[in-house]
Amino acid sequence: MLLRSLEVVQKLEFGLVICDEGHRLKNSSIKTSSALSGLSCTRRVILTGTPVQNDLQEFYAIIEFVNPGILGSSAAYRKVYEEPILRSRQPICTEEERVLGEERAAELSRLTGLFILRRTQEIINRYLPPRLDWTVFCSPSPLQRELYQALLSHRVIRACLLGSTQTQTHTHLACITSLKKLCNHPGLLYSAVQERSDGGSAEGSLYEGLRGVFPESYSSGVFSTADSGKLLVLSDLLTTIRHLSPTDRVVLVSNYTQTLDLLQDLCVHLGYTYCRLDGNTPTIQRQRLVDNFNSPHSAHFLFLLSSKAGGVGLNLIGASHLVLYDIDWNPANDIQAMARVWRDGQKKTVHIYRLLTAGTIEERIFQRQVSKQGLSGTVVDLGKGAEHTSFSSNELRDLFSLTDTPCLTHDLLHCSCSMDGSAPEEGEDEAPASDRPCQLGRQGDRGGAGQKHLSMSELMQWRHFAGDTHTFRDAYLDHARNHISFAFQSTISHSTQ
Repeated sequence: MLLRSLEVVQKLEFGLVICDEGHRLKNSSIKTSSALSGLSCTRRVILTGTPVQNDLQEFYAIIEFVNPGILGSSAAYRKVYEEPILRSRQPICTEEERVLGEERAAELSRLTGLFILRRTQEIINRYLPPRLDWTVFCSPSPLQRELYQALLSHRVIRACLLGSTQTQTHTHLACITSLKKLCNHPGLLYSAVQERSDGGSAEGSLYEGLRGVFPESYSSGVFSTADSGKLLVLSDLLTTIRHLSPTDRVVLVSNYTQTLDLLQDLCVHLGYTYCRLDGNTPTIQRQRLVDNFNSPHSAHFLFLLSSKAGGVGLNLIGASHLVLYDIDWNPANDIQAMARVWRDGQKKTVHIYRLLTAGTIEERIFQRQVSKQGLSGTVVDLGKGAEHTSFSSNELRDLFSLTDTPCLTHDLLHCSCSMDGSAPEEGEDEAPASDRPCQLGRQGDRGGAGQKHLSMSELMQWRHFAGDTHTFRDAYLDHARNHISFAFQSTISHSTQ
């Protein structure tokens, strides 16, 4: 909107510019940042819940916008702060590098803390009902596993792994997208195979030969819950919520419109009433949808929501259950989506379920989220714990692999718990390092269980459940246990704040 009216706005003088969702200015070279910087105004305020989303250069960009020159040039900032901090968080850093990195992180936090006012969710947590967070690892279906192996052995993905000079960036993204689609449901991949099997493009080439992996009778138009591990868990979960708590409602979130179409088919198939809000929903109708769903008299059992729609002000307190069906590279998007039902006005205990397909790319993305959230703790939430954040080249290669283990993430924690949900033991000895280096390797656990966001240290404080555990201690999840390989569970309540 600013860019549309820029010529008019530039003629005016302002005393103050306030930018909500300010993390969108994380790149100083984009048109919006340039336009705002060019306005006749020296006082600038940024409002954001996620000042660090991916890396410290983004942090520099928003600091430079509100306080130009305070951190020096971009090159100086990189040399003085960013590089020492990142180096200190590598698994192979020396003691000198670790000490220097921590000193520079403390200095950066002190310097920017002079003009950063930080207020977190923890302030109002004590006034909210308890919240149960579950990260659920779902076993892939036989068809998903077979298709995943077929994709990994495809010549296009092999070329990506070998670093072929002919492989373009968009080809890597096409490979990642195809794996993520498959994790949600093979039908999403089948639709792409049908549309692009001519092989005329790099993405089309990726789907060559995949049609033969699908059963001859397979059709994307025929709904099949059994083809997706996550959909099996979701179906059982919804059935149990409906049976045990008939008045409870559920928000179902996905990053993709195609997946929302799939979930809508599930609602129709199971006879559930629902409403839907995505990018195609007219702005004028959005608040009306939210108000109707939040009403105690609402007839809707489910609210289908695109994580990209609605903004931070979307409160869905009419529901006490939220299922995050797929995962985003940016942890801030998932954190925001999962908080939709745990807001002021919520009266019931909140149940959050994040679904991941075990051993796949989704589990690697989850591990990357843990690292990015640790990076934020380095300079913004100092004292809340920070672990190293970088992938090694082997780990990037490991992105394109399928691991036959109930939970690779738990394996990488070197945790020796009984996996039955027992509280973690204090002073637990670490297992020797595995052959596969990982950004989740424990580095002394400098954080604690009181951190705001999920990090490596806090993950160790969560309860760990193997899929064959007698009970998950969650009446809703227990019904879906046959399709779950592992689960992490955290309890957040006013009594612990």
